[in-house]
Amino acid sequence: MPVNFPNQRSQAPIFPGLQGFKGSLALLLIAIAVLTIFLMVNFRVQRVSGTEVGIKVNNVTGDITVIAKSGTNIYNGLLNSFHLLDMTVQRLEMVADPNRGERSNRDDLRIKTVDGSDVFLDLTINYQLRRDMVKETVTTSGLGDAYKYKWVRDYSRSVCRAVFGEMTTEEFYDASVRNQKAQMAMEELNKLLKSYGIEVSSVIAEKFSFHPEYEERIRAKKLADQEVEEQISKANAARQNQIFRVVEATKKKEVFLATYSGEMQKLIVEATANAERDVLDAEAYVIDTQLGADATFYQRDKNSQGILVKAKAEGEALTALANAYQGIGGMNLVRRAYASKVGDMKITGQPFTIESKTERLSYKDEAAVTKKKPAIK
Repeated sequence: MPVNFPNQRSQAPIFPGLQGFKGSLALLLIAIAVLTIFLMVNFRVQRVSGTEVGIKVNNVTGDITVIAKSGTNIYNGLLNSFHLLDMTVQRLEMVADPNRGERSNRDDLRIKTVDGSDVFLDLTINYQLRRDMVKETVTTSGLGDAYKYKWVRDYSRSVCRAVFGEMTTEEFYDASVRNQKAQMAMEELNKLLKSYGIEVSSVIAEKFSFHPEYEERIRAKKLADQEVEEQISKANAARQNQIFRVVEATKKKEVFLATYSGEMQKLIVEATANAERDVLDAEAYVIDTQLGADATFYQRDKNSQGILVKAKAEGEALTALANAYQGIGGMNLVRRAYASKVGDMKITGQPFTIESKTERLSYKDEAAVTKKKPAIK
């Protein structure tokens, strides 16, 4: 039962409005804290590198968004989920060694050859996802690494078992045949995996093995075959050596005959050339002699004609001169010739007289005096 004290009084709040404000502020702070916690719990940050592709899935509608560019992405973790796909070249190893590959036990491929032998083949498949078909990969195989087992592994084992099963036991020892079959398997895998956005870059057929007892028989057979091949090779080598010696002797004979024939031909050519040169020299001598005789005859003929012409001209000149002398002008010509002779003469003398007077010597041309005299009628 409560006890009441008469002297005790209840205290009323001094600022009733302030007390209401504190309550609203507290509620606001609580709401902010709750919102912050909600954001921290639901909003996520995801980094996409250059070798990856991001896949954002809407958990409500199921829509898929492919993020091909590298960078940082912020998303609502409550409404969306974010996944990363590796776009680098990946390797699927199916080998007998348990320390290799993704399985801890023996995982090599068992193949039945066309001749009925069991061959265990180690295989390596190199593949990668196609950036332009990431959405197809996710929609057909789901998120994560399901495509590795659902498509790559299952198809690779099935296709390689069929392709390499077309070989015989002996062909497995031929690396070129194995590589050819690996190329065929790669092409077939690309046809099957293309629609899932997966591309195979290489199929590598590594070491192979048989059952121990069968492998021993094969080894013995290979040794016997090698012995046979060695004997055949020796026989072929001896045959080739014989052929080589025959060819060598034939070549030597041909070279000797060709050399002797060449020398004989050279002598024949030289003799023919000498004979032709002598004939040409004789013909040239005859031609030179004939040309010299013709030239001498021509020159002498021309000289005789010149002498005859000259003598004839001189005779005609003498005849003309004689005729000139016989005419009226002949005396004048004689006088002129005499005057020419006298004109060239030098007459020297000393005047002498017994007279005491000085006399004058004069010369008159008789022809001129005669010319000046009047004619007597």
